[in-house]
Amino acid sequence: MKIIQRLAALLVVLLLVSFLSYLLTNLLPGNPAIDILGPSATKAGIAAVEHQLHLNRPLLVRYLDWLGAVLHGNLGRSYHTNQPVSQALAQRLPVTVELLFLSQVISLVIAIPLGVLSALRPGRKLDQMVGAGSLAFLSVPPYTLAVLFVLVFAVKLKVFPATGYVPFTQSPLPNLRDMVLPAITLALGTTAVYVRVLRAEMIATLQENFIVMARAKGLPTWYILIRHALRPSSFALVTVAGLNVGTLIGGAFLIESVFSLPGIGLLTLQSVYSHDFLVVQGVVVVVAAAYVLVNFLVDALYLVIDPRTRHAAASS
Repeated sequence: MKIIQRLAALLVVLLLVSFLSYLLTNLLPGNPAIDILGPSATKAGIAAVEHQLHLNRPLLVRYLDWLGAVLHGNLGRSYHTNQPVSQALAQRLPVTVELLFLSQVISLVIAIPLGVLSALRPGRKLDQMVGAGSLAFLSVPPYTLAVLFVLVFAVKLKVFPATGYVPFTQSPLPNLRDMVLPAITLALGTTAVYVRVLRAEMIATLQENFIVMARAKGLPTWYILIRHALRPSSFALVTVAGLNVGTLIGGAFLIESVFSLPGIGLLTLQSVYSHDFLVVQGVVVVVAAAYVLVNFLVDALYLVIDPRTRHAAASS
């Protein structure tokens, strides 16, 4: 019953997001008809294009028409290229998904060991260094790091390319080489957050009675940390990771523009500049649906991580 209620609430959220985004995109200054016709646009030509694209109809009517088409799997067509929006997203989405996936793998691979080691000896040199590094990366915006990394690793050292993208299915190694700098740039900020969250949870967990009992039994420290302390301490980490999806997507949009990655972020920026509202609207709906789905999966993952959550759900 709770799952059904949760799904219903998520559908309401998606509906509100779609309406607000449709409203905001149509309130942007400019006219798609003028962009399509160019400087030589006449009043008759603008009126004809607006009639063809249904831009002369009331906003609410256009939204309901668009929503009905979306429910049938049709996100519309681009005003400029006439390409179906769903096709454009299908071409660009794998790039953004790969960037987000690699950045989170890098974040977790770095954050989990550092968070555990910092909690094991709080206040020591390693903990102080990790804390200082975390604050430093949190204070620097991702786009600033992106420009700095391009200057150092692409321009000066020439280790990684500054721009370009090769699909993974075409050539895996050049693909990973192209994605290293963008993924690390996007990962550093989230790594700092994950380290601080896991450290705080681990310190609290290591003071619990079951950890004291495990130490009294003479179990090795590494076994206690991995087998007994890490799992209950990862509850907050999973929560933060789920809530951080929106921030990651926003950061990915900026990173894609700096490194010229052909993902949905770069597509969105180009569509905003050209007033291609249906493409922007399609991106917003897909991103909102992904965010809602990820948070729903995070809620389900709680049942796996913490058995107490499973028992509470069963009893209610």
